[in-house]
Amino acid sequence: MPYTTKRKKQLVYALSLGLGFGIGIYGAWTLLFVNPRLGDYLIGAAIIAGLLPYSVLNFLENRWKRSIDKRIPELLEDIAEGQMTGLTFLRAIEASAMKNYGAVTDELKRILAHVKLGGTIEEGFMRFAERVGSRMVRRASGIMVETTRAGGDIARIIRSLAAYMRQIEEINLERKSTMKVYIYIVYIAFGVFVATVIILLNQFFWPMVGFGQTIFSPQADFETYRRIFYYMAMIQGVFGGIIAGKLGEGYLASGLKHSIIMVLATILVFVSIIVG
Repeated sequence: MPYTTKRKKQLVYALSLGLGFGIGIYGAWTLLFVNPRLGDYLIGAAIIAGLLPYSVLNFLENRWKRSIDKRIPELLEDIAEGQMTGLTFLRAIEASAMKNYGAVTDELKRILAHVKLGGTIEEGFMRFAERVGSRMVRRASGIMVETTRAGGDIARIIRSLAAYMRQIEEINLERKSTMKVYIYIVYIAFGVFVATVIILLNQFFWPMVGFGQTIFSPQADFETYRRIFYYMAMIQGVFGGIIAGKLGEGYLASGLKHSIIMVLATILVFVSIIVG
């Protein structure tokens, strides 16, 4: 995914919230005046519609940032090697821009274009850090800017920076693989909750209340119990997904895709498995 401007992101967020709000209003009206069960499903669809565009954009942007972070150490090593062969810092960057680093190559060309238009290499790296916004790029760009300003043995400093960035990347990968188990735990907890709801509604409430053969004096009809458990599963799915994203990837927004999956699973379960 290429770089997305802040204005485009805000437009996507506004459209997703507007779409979700519109479907939610229609779902509430359907719930109250037309078909309560259909209204419940429309409210679930409103949650998905409100979260899906933001979640997709966030997923693509994070994947783009990760693709850059992974290639930063390699880029720094090539720049350092270029300088050790006698190239200037700018010429080493130009030589590196001719190689394929994925998304990083496009950003290097942006930096060089800025320099050709009269800007400084320091400004180019600062803009690069602002566009990407990841911690690794901000650190690397900041050190590169200060190094070029201070002078000295730039090649040695960049090699040390590349080694440091590679260690950071390895640590991040290890942390993600370790924390991924907590995402599975959240899904297992959600699955256990939904299975419990299925058993309660199909094997307990429906035989006792749904057939009209009241074994005990219920406080509400089957449809009310069904709706209560439906929205409980919705809440479990939304917040469970957010927690999974925070634990597994370190960001609350990264959990929205898990929330969408769980909300969709809830709707499918109540449509196809729950009796009544």
